[in-house]
Amino acid sequence: MIKQLTARLNGLPKLPLALLVLLAAATFWLDKVVRPPVVAESSGSHRDPDYMLEGLSVIRTDQDGVARYKLFAKKMLHYSDDNSTHLEQPRLVNATPGKSAVQIKADQGELTGGNDDVYLSGNVTLSRNANNGSNKATMVTSSLRITPDDDIARTDKAVTITEGNTTIHAVGMELDNRANVTRLLSQVKVSHDKKR
Repeated sequence: MIKQLTARLNGLPKLPLALLVLLAAATFWLDKVVRPPVVAESSGSHRDPDYMLEGLSVIRTDQDGVARYKLFAKKMLHYSDDNSTHLEQPRLVNATPGKSAVQIKADQGELTGGNDDVYLSGNVTLSRNANNGSNKATMVTSSLRITPDDDIARTDKAVTITEGNTTIHAVGMELDNRANVTRLLSQVKVSHDKKR
C-alpha cells in the first residue's frame, strides 16, 4: 500500500521549490498581519499612574461649608486599573469645631474605590491636642484604617499610646473621635510613670 501511495505522489506534477517558499512566506506574513499584537503579561511589579500630583492639599467640608478635615500629601498617584490612589507622606488633620484637634501622619497611604476609607501604613502617628482638661495624647502603630466621615480609626496591629505620665501597649484599637471613646482590643498593658 505504501508503494502505491508513493507511486501516485510521484505521478503528480511538481511545483517549483521557489513557488513553495514564496507561498510559505506569504502565509507567514498574512498570519502576522491578521493576529492581534501580543501584550506581555505584567508581573505587577511596575505600573504607571494615569495622573500624579505633588504637594496635595485637600479640605473636606460639611453641608454648611465648615471644614471637617484636611488631607495633605507630598505626592499622590492615581492608578486607573483598580481606581486606587496612593499617597506619599500623608497627613490628615481633623478640623471639626469644638473637638480636640487630631493629626495623623504616616509614610504611605491609600484610598480605594469610593475614597471613603484611608489606609495608612509605615510609622503611623496619631496626635491629639490637649483640650478640656485632657492631656496631649500620641498613638503609634504600623497600620491604620481611617473613616474620616465617621471620625473613626481602627487597627489590628500593635499600638502604643502615651498620654501624660501613662503609656499603654495593646494589640488592636478602635478610636471613635466623635464619641471621644478609645477601645483597646487585646494584650493591654498599662504603665504609669510618676516622674514624667
